[in-house]
Amino acid sequence: MKNAKMRTIQQKMNDFKRFGFTLLALSVFMYLGVIIPTETVTPSKTITLMTGTVVLLGLSLIFFTKAIKYKKDMQSIDE
Repeated sequence: MKNAKMRTIQQKMNDFKRFGFTLLALSVFMYLGVIIPTETVTPSKTITLMTGTVVLLGLSLIFFTKAIKYKKDMQSIDE
């Protein structure tokens, strides 16, 4: 029973880390779209890209905090 619960928590922790890193990478690409100068960039595109960047960074932070929570849960079960 303890092994099954540990395995489930480990899988959740890994999933949340993966989600966090994926969203972090996507937000970096969106931010690069803002800072690389092009002639076709309009203010509305810049606002959209920056809003998306902030939202993705926030979601990434949420997923990383959940991964940390599951890691602490796993350590408390292990003791």
